[in-house]
Amino acid sequence: MQVTGVDFSGSAEPGEDVWLTTGEWDGQRLRVTDARPASEAFDASGRRAVLAGLRAFVREGDVTGLDFSFGLPRPVLPESVDSWAASLGWVREREYADALAAQADWKDRARASDADGVELKRATDRPVGASSPYSFITRYQTFHGMRDVLGPLVRDGAVSVQPMVDRDADATLCEIYPAGTLRDLGLPDTKYKDDANYPDGPERRERILDGLVACGVEVPDPIRERLLGDPEGDALDSLVATVATAWAVDSGFAVEEDRYDPVEGYIYV
Repeated sequence: MQVTGVDFSGSAEPGEDVWLTTGEWDGQRLRVTDARPASEAFDASGRRAVLAGLRAFVREGDVTGLDFSFGLPRPVLPESVDSWAASLGWVREREYADALAAQADWKDRARASDADGVELKRATDRPVGASSPYSFITRYQTFHGMRDVLGPLVRDGAVSVQPMVDRDADATLCEIYPAGTLRDLGLPDTKYKDDANYPDGPERRERILDGLVACGVEVPDPIRERLLGDPEGDALDSLVATVATAWAVDSGFAVEEDRYDPVEGYIYV
């Protein structure tokens, strides 16, 4: 089975920031076959073209794990939104001008709710250490991921999205969170990016990759060099995403019920 992990970005020019790593999963071992940025995969650099390329790519894949929040905390949503798919439609219908406008509205709705706080987290976020889906760190990823990637694919019936939309489709998507996976494995989950600020970044990336290999991940030398050579760590994050996706497949997309709200979504680590 082909599995792909995507390190996602909602930036205006995400061609070098979005990375895709693909491998073959046989139920026991993951053999990595490709790793490249969106600029190479889709011959694109701007957001619109990159996200269009990504939508087309995941339609043709078996299982793809994407590193962005698939949903919003329930208190931010109106009571009429009674399913995860409906939350995608609600985001589209709001016709936000951009991610900042969406974030401002979601904060206002949180303030008006009975919830404690403004940047709320989903049931699945806090246990794995994830940020609020609309924090200053995640707002662009969540907005563009929900509106421009998941929304069109779900409306077209092109994909199954685990565990919320289990339909008869050739392609399956799931939400992953590389930092959570690394923490579960006891591997470095910080300071392996931005070598200018963290001189130990290259060594920490190597520790991460060696730790994944010890878990049964096969990485050919040319791909290994490419993964380690990206100083921003996006390439390596996409590999971690691929590993988490393979393990989600292996579990049959099982969930921990205490951190799964079917309206909000679920993170596989």
